Amino acid sequence: MMSLYKTKHMKIKFSSLNCEISKREVMRNTSLLLIISLLIISLLLGCSMKSAAAETSFISINTDMTRYVEGETIKLMVSNRSDIPVWYIGYPQRELVFWEIERAEDDGWRRLGFRLPLIEEGREVCRIAMYERPIGVVRDLKPHSDLLYEWNQKICLIKIVTESTEPEMIKRGRYRFIMRYSLDTVKSENIATEPWKRPIELGQTKVVYSNEFVLE
Repeated sequence: MMSLYKTKHMKIKFSSLNCEISKREVMRNTSLLLIISLLIISLLLGCSMKSAAAETSFISINTDMTRYVEGETIKLMVSNRSDIPVWYIGYPQRELVFWEIERAEDDGWRRLGFRLPLIEEGREVCRIAMYERPIGVVRDLKPHSDLLYEWNQKICLIKIVTESTEPEMIKRGRYRFIMRYSLDTVKSENIATEPWKRPIELGQTKVVYSNEFVLE
């Protein structure tokens, strides 16, 4: 009888011990899986961040100086340091440009809307010219090349006027340029029924910002 009791008691002990060992193994395996999962996520995030950083570092937009007096020419340079072309929207019209500009305000950066002056009879004037759409064409900035632009700080506010007016100097302040670009292009659909579309459009659009500069 005593022997039977001991045997049963030992079986219970072994069973409890096995349960404890199983629990520990499950916990150990769960912890190991969690650590592996965290490592994989970290690696994926690291690769994604590196890819994004590399993508934005090969194209840059810079001004030749960081401070300008009124009327001084601002020289802008866009550089493509990659091995592939970069695509952007260019314009044959003088008053339309591939860049935008933002001014620093108390509550953040504000994008400005204006056009540049036209040349009429040898002088710069403001007049809103109407163009048949589509306006602008997709152009490429070739690998390891630069796009240069010079601007004398004169602008034309967007307003309807019956006669040509004199351009204005942009307000003094802190600014930065913006350029929208893409690494690929896409063919537009339904051109026959939607003629305002460009035949070729930019693919996924990205944005690059210039250094900040001050107009004194």
